[in-house]
Amino acid sequence: MTHSSSMTSAPQHDAESAHSAHKNRWSIGTQLLVIVNCISVFLVLAFLVYDYQKEMHRRLNDKRIALHEEAITIQSAVPEFQRQGIDTLQRYIDRVCLQMNEFHSPGHHIAIRIDDHVLQAKSHHRESDELLKAMSLAKKRPSQRGHFQGRDFIVGKTQRAEQSVEVLEFVDTLQRQVMRDSLRRFGGSTVLAILVALIVNAVLLRIVVRPLERLLGIVEQVQRGTFGGQVSGFRSRELSDLSRAINQMSHSLAESAHQRSLQMAKARRIQQNLLPPRTELSNASVVAHFEPAEDVAGDFYDVRRCLDGSWIVFLADVTGHGIPAAMNATLLKAHLAEACGRFIDPLEIMRHVNRRFTQQTLPEDFATCILVRHSPDGNTLQVVNAGHDAGLLRAADGQIHECDSSGLILGIDENADWETESLRISKGGRLLIFTDGVTETFGADETMFGRDRTLALLNETADEFPESAIQTFIQTLETFRSNGPQLDDVTMVIIDF
Repeated sequence: MTHSSSMTSAPQHDAESAHSAHKNRWSIGTQLLVIVNCISVFLVLAFLVYDYQKEMHRRLNDKRIALHEEAITIQSAVPEFQRQGIDTLQRYIDRVCLQMNEFHSPGHHIAIRIDDHVLQAKSHHRESDELLKAMSLAKKRPSQRGHFQGRDFIVGKTQRAEQSVEVLEFVDTLQRQVMRDSLRRFGGSTVLAILVALIVNAVLLRIVVRPLERLLGIVEQVQRGTFGGQVSGFRSRELSDLSRAINQMSHSLAESAHQRSLQMAKARRIQQNLLPPRTELSNASVVAHFEPAEDVAGDFYDVRRCLDGSWIVFLADVTGHGIPAAMNATLLKAHLAEACGRFIDPLEIMRHVNRRFTQQTLPEDFATCILVRHSPDGNTLQVVNAGHDAGLLRAADGQIHECDSSGLILGIDENADWETESLRISKGGRLLIFTDGVTETFGADETMFGRDRTLALLNETADEFPESAIQTFIQTLETFRSNGPQLDDVTMVIIDF
């Protein structure tokens, strides 16, 4: 017996959301590779910045020393040219500044202060009061660096008494040279870093990613219900320990699954053994088909002879599947056997079975059933239906009577009561009783087999022997299911009169 409920939609939605979130997560292998490569890129970039700053500091320091030495050289020559006149001194500093090639000493400028008089080199047309102020500020700083018209410069200076010499050089060209040199070194370092990254990636793939994928493969096999898979050959202690634990788990699950399979096979044999054999009633014969959706079923049917010679045919469908449902079905069989040994009236039998079943099962357990009593004279049927699918009685002339439910299902109220329906039967009639696994068989398009198809098939097989008719029902259901899973237990009983 299956029951669809909106309560199942929330867990299914949560499971789908969790699965979607799981698919969106990165694997540990991907994360490791991304982290390692990002760290490598960061280190290479950090090296570029560090190398540039370090080289720039060294070159500026060298340039400051060179400018200081140049200032000393110029200062030693100033007295000689000063005696020859200010114009001669001006021509001297212009010539020196001009000789400083822009490639070797770009942005060169010289200023000489003698008492209150200031001379600036004019060869590059940089002389200005603003530049002198910027040089004065720069020479007071420890770094001796300044900024003028958007360009950085450095100053070398020397002073003697009332005479000072300041030599300036803009450093933007120097900065570009240092950047080019750093980029060349960066290129070499990048090639080396790429080689190292490739090696690290290959090692990670070999030592971490591939082994984890192999371990994941075993875990996925377990998830699919395939137990016993083993994996080994790892180089690290941690992965070896993990593989050993997974192997032990897989082996234990395989042993448990094997034991469970043996137990369920035995439970299936026991349940099959509880089913009645082919039975010939007075002026009637009974043929049944019993097919659990799992190893054991919650469906149950029985054929019992009462003390007065009448026969009871009983078909029930317990909630759920598997072992719990099968245990409850076994309880029903025991209660039915007890009732048939004490009562003749089908209503009394149903009351007894319901009372015992309600007392001994869990509150959430219940069952539908249909009970048919075939009288000793073979001409009368008494039917009690407890919430079960209607039995279909087809007369020889093709007329169909439906034996509908006449009361509550079993297991709800131990004092429940039903009505008994009495029917006259004639030769050539056929009664079909079945569980909802027949009508609720789903096709490939998610449609149910339904009651109309069941009625039509009953008419189509009216001229077949009961065994042949049962086989036609089975084959038709399998074809309708179209290789889909059997979701519910399927039980059918045909009684021919």
